[in-house]
Amino acid sequence: MHCRRWLLSLICLGMLVFPALAAADTHEELVARYIELSGLSEALASVPGTFDTLANQKSLTSKNSEAEQKVYRMMKESFDVRQAEEDLSAFLLVSTDEPYLREMLRWLESPLARKITREETNASGAENRADMLRYLADLQENPPSQQRIELIQGVEQATHMAELTADILIEVMMGMLEATNAALPADRQGVPEEAYREIDGLRTTIESGLREEMVLESYYTYRNITDAELAAYIRFYETDLGQAEIEKTGEALTYTLKNWFDTFVERVIALAQAEAQKRKMPQMAF
Repeated sequence: MHCRRWLLSLICLGMLVFPALAAADTHEELVARYIELSGLSEALASVPGTFDTLANQKSLTSKNSEAEQKVYRMMKESFDVRQAEEDLSAFLLVSTDEPYLREMLRWLESPLARKITREETNASGAENRADMLRYLADLQENPPSQQRIELIQGVEQATHMAELTADILIEVMMGMLEATNAALPADRQGVPEEAYREIDGLRTTIESGLREEMVLESYYTYRNITDAELAAYIRFYETDLGQAEIEKTGEALTYTLKNWFDTFVERVIALAQAEAQKRKMPQMAF
């Protein structure tokens, strides 16, 4: 989906000058250009920073803080952004065709899409957090019109930002759980299936919280976008093409993260087994 802000403002698309659409002739070139223009490349690049945020939150409640913090550090250090982009590209190559990509690129190249990209880029980043909070505080004193409220809410509904973000967060949390469990000694390992069900049970709560946060942030992000422009933006994502793009984005990101987690868990298990073997080795006498 175009410039979707997932996992704590993941989209930070730079304003680059791209060649004309006709210059991208092959399927591979179209996929590469779509990844760049849609913000997916920036989303993957921001994943390691997400581990820091989750690690800080988890350290306040975890019963195995030392082991979990070690896993978080390993996750951050081992996430290969280039490999993730290759996995993402491979998925899109088999799940999209050239007509679909050309239609999406035509939208992403449109003046409205470029303007919204620019506003999303300008609003992202921790340095803008204070400005956003002040803006939202001002809204309490000067509430937006009912039409504006409905349009801002309509953006989240049409783009499914909270739903997609919740799906990805659940995937990340389950991957972290599996890796953390695998890193513990055998006698301290839990039953992942039970924990998986507990995490999945949080989906509704997570999604609700994300939706509220994203709607509030959208008032600030789209403050320079007119009602008419927001309405046009919503209309695009209500089309079959827009909905297909939302679905493909979610599937592509989930596939990419699953590939990485599968590889990462194998490494964690191998490391845990190696450390266990060392502990079993008899101490040499001197």
